[in-house]
Amino acid sequence: MNILDTLWRGASYQDHLLQSYRKYHFILQSALLTIATCLTIAILVFGHMEGTRALYLLLLAFTALGLYLLAAMSRLIKARTADVDYYHNQIIEQESTLPKEEQVLTAFKVFQKFGRGKENASEFFRQFQLTDEVRAQLTEKGKGHTRKVLDRNLSFGFLFLWIGLHVSIAMDWLIF
Repeated sequence: MNILDTLWRGASYQDHLLQSYRKYHFILQSALLTIATCLTIAILVFGHMEGTRALYLLLLAFTALGLYLLAAMSRLIKARTADVDYYHNQIIEQESTLPKEEQVLTAFKVFQKFGRGKENASEFFRQFQLTDEVRAQLTEKGKGHTRKVLDRNLSFGFLFLWIGLHVSIAMDWLIF
């Protein structure tokens, strides 16, 4: 077994874990937010009746759990992303010793970063000048629209929803 095979297996395993963590994070936040939304609706419907404060305390407990898990899972996803990046960097480094037609991940990363919208991606890669500086750009931190949407914006969206539940109750209590 050669080093590239081992690196590909490691990258695949780490990426599988990353996707699993993302799914778990999304499902967990969705479930907690569903319960919290039901509690919020109950609080808003029942207004200032007896027991509403207890429902709000329960909502606070779910919010604390949700925010804790949001932060913890975000850190875990960020760490796993760094692991995937490590393997991608290692693969690209190993591929630099291969003929250009055998540089699979490098070709994909070049297409992803520089070649979108090009008519013939294979021809674009064959003619593309690969320098050490360009190779470093292929796996730089903060890359990728999808990663930003999934890892940063989704977490901010969940945070916004958690805050929104409490703002709606506060507005109701202030107005009525």
